[in-house]
Amino acid sequence: MSIEFIGIYGGTFDPIHLGHLTAASDVGKAVGLDEVRMVLSANPPHRSVPVLSAEERFALLQIAVKDFPALVADNCEMKRKGPSYMVDTLASFRQRKPDSSLVLILGMEAFNGLMSWHRWQEIIDLAHIVVTNRAGFDNQFSQEVGAYVAPFLVVDKSQLKQRTHGKIYIQTVTAMDISATQVRRQLKENKPVRQMLTSDCFEAISKNGFYK
Repeated sequence: MSIEFIGIYGGTFDPIHLGHLTAASDVGKAVGLDEVRMVLSANPPHRSVPVLSAEERFALLQIAVKDFPALVADNCEMKRKGPSYMVDTLASFRQRKPDSSLVLILGMEAFNGLMSWHRWQEIIDLAHIVVTNRAGFDNQFSQEVGAYVAPFLVVDKSQLKQRTHGKIYIQTVTAMDISATQVRRQLKENKPVRQMLTSDCFEAISKNGFYK
């Protein structure tokens, strides 16, 4: 029996855009993941309150992933009370799937902030981490994070599937300079955003008058 090889890509998704979707899809294909769970951060602890409710953001996420067969909209954090901490999400995946290889997918910018996360030291004991580059950013580890990464870093991605957790791998993804902040601002100013979203997602946002 082959073990499940599952990616986890978390985000506030306010709204979900092609930058998120392409990065998650690229990692899934490059690393050979069975699926990537797009985990909606219902109550993000590290940032301001999202513009749309968790339900509205999740509805858009479900619409957007239809164009990406290997991506799955996941509302596990909406079912949990309190702040949406990734360590709790990974622990619950690990409990349900003890033998699976779990891969947390993070952009370099987010990864460099890892040490500000709740119980961040436990993450590597629950999953592997794949760090992606991102357009418009200096794709380098900060000094502190670089020192932490060193013992876990691998250049052979096949090692990710051979173990359930504990490795860090760097994966290049298609550079798309899109942010949710930019999408919201352009919608508010009636500027074009169609090229930043899936067509169905764009239609749903327009129909509901979101971010106006």
